[in-house]
Amino acid sequence: MDIKLIKNKNLVALVICFCITIITANNDFYMKYINADFYKSYELEQVLYEIATQSVYTVVGDNASEKMLDYKAEGRNMISNYTTANVFVINNDSKEVYYNNISDIDKYLKTVTKSYHNVYEINFKDKTMYLLNDNNKVRVSTNHFGNLAQTRKEDVTTYIAIPSTIDIARMKDINNNEPLYVKYKEFVKNTKDAIFFVGSKIIASIIIIAYLVMLILDSKELSKKDILNKILNNILLISLAFIISLLQSKIYGWSRLYYFINTALLYLIYYFGFKILEENSKNNIHPKDYAHNLIVKLTSLKMNNKEIYTILKYVWIFILLTIIQVIIMFYELYEFAMYTAPLLSISLCVISIFIIKDKVNKIEQIRSGIDKIKNGNIEHKIEIKKDILFDDIVKDINEIGETVNIAVEERLKSERMKNELITNVSHDLKTPLTAIINYISLMKKEDIQPKHINDYVQVLDKRSQRLKILIEDLFEASKIGSNNIELNLEENDINQLLTQTLVEMEDYINKSKLDFIVNTPDKEVYILADGKKTFRVFENIISNILKYSLEKTRVYIDLVESDEKVHISFKNISKYQLNFDPDEITERFTRGDLSRNTEGSGLGLAIAKGLIEAQGGELKVDIIGDLFIVNIDFNI
Repeated sequence: MDIKLIKNKNLVALVICFCITIITANNDFYMKYINADFYKSYELEQVLYEIATQSVYTVVGDNASEKMLDYKAEGRNMISNYTTANVFVINNDSKEVYYNNISDIDKYLKTVTKSYHNVYEINFKDKTMYLLNDNNKVRVSTNHFGNLAQTRKEDVTTYIAIPSTIDIARMKDINNNEPLYVKYKEFVKNTKDAIFFVGSKIIASIIIIAYLVMLILDSKELSKKDILNKILNNILLISLAFIISLLQSKIYGWSRLYYFINTALLYLIYYFGFKILEENSKNNIHPKDYAHNLIVKLTSLKMNNKEIYTILKYVWIFILLTIIQVIIMFYELYEFAMYTAPLLSISLCVISIFIIKDKVNKIEQIRSGIDKIKNGNIEHKIEIKKDILFDDIVKDINEIGETVNIAVEERLKSERMKNELITNVSHDLKTPLTAIINYISLMKKEDIQPKHINDYVQVLDKRSQRLKILIEDLFEASKIGSNNIELNLEENDINQLLTQTLVEMEDYINKSKLDFIVNTPDKEVYILADGKKTFRVFENIISNILKYSLEKTRVYIDLVESDEKVHISFKNISKYQLNFDPDEITERFTRGDLSRNTEGSGLGLAIAKGLIEAQGGELKVDIIGDLFIVNIDFNI
């Protein structure tokens, strides 16, 4: 490391802060892997636990319940994946056995005790777990799961043979997804991470020592007394940083965030402290005036940078409490500090709670105001106590509400004018169309020559009738869109209305090549609805089904009554590809046949949805592949 680097104080300070953070980081998880043995590791115990608990199911017998047979198949499949571990299971009652390698128990024991590193015998009935070693049985238990034989109570004995780590490692080139190899690889990774964890602490310690050595080498021109004071001051600062870091480490030293947060905290303390002292020194400010000068600086900061001011206003509270805790740790006995540290932590938490509570209350007020604006009360104004952090946000939200209010008014005005235009045009078209239809009717009664003119009359009749339906649908849709629809709400038997619709459309249904399957309750189901409008809804939906369903398929109509709602569903298979959003099909002029090869106005479902919602119900469309579903819900 170049000695000149020490002149860059900020960079050096940041490096030292990070080194202190690394040294004080607390991670007991990695420390367990220093000089760890795989055969006593948590990873191997996980494997033993999984095999032991699943092995009982592998010998339940073929007469067991269907559920147990499923468990049996799953258990055998799981154990068969362990190609490196040698497993043998025997049901002591039925003598049924399961194995993943050697089929004979005597041959199995003779083989595994010689060539495998560890062999376990687990008897679930006797609640015993043994490690077989050179014809000796040693009673054992796992560190994390205890005695595995206590996990089940069946009269089953399970033998698990674990090979050497060399044999396990060979699975890398054979099957790197083998469960035991995966756990071994996880153990190796954790061991390497533990070595890296300890190594980083050693390197960080070396860097700090090197810093102190270079500090001495860079101070040759100073007197011995000045060098000693300089070294002692740096050691004191580093020691203080260590104490602060140790206190932080006890709380969250295991987290990766600790490395960033603690480094940043140490550096901020150094940076701001250094800047304040440096500026006071330049301005020849007496130490007794430091506090006043700090207040002046914070006031200036408040005016120029609201965000930084707000953060620092609360950070100083945490720094103060940390310093108090450091003083107690430094001057008092460790035992006494153990009792005072929790009290200071509680104080820190209480102050934090009050600060957070104040901010959360204001955020909740803002959120509540946004909800009111979102739910339609766009004239609502958010009002909170003056707060430099939220004033601009509240002002912007209130201005958005005013802008939205203006936009909504313009949109409503435009929508109203559009509906009025459609209504007026539809009404104006009715009179001449009625005259055309009447004259066509008269022409059909005449004996017109030549005969082929009658074909023209038939075409005119068909097209005029279709135009009449389109205008009526358009007029109806415009009335629904402008909420200018008259409803006669009364108690109606929705079951009877549905049945009546099907009866009146029976001729069309019989002509279609569709199989209607209707499921309705054998009782009256009353709801508050307009009978004529609801009949129109059912008629529109069934007409769509007849028009767009794939021939020779089934149509399901279900009516289900629950405690609070009546649910009606219509399901059919479409003959056309349903490549549109379900919400789009209920919009005006949207058709299921995008190529428009069939007759229709594209208003049927839009009118149906409008009529249902006008009666307080809900209509939704779902699409699953080619299955088209219309769901209607009414409140009882």
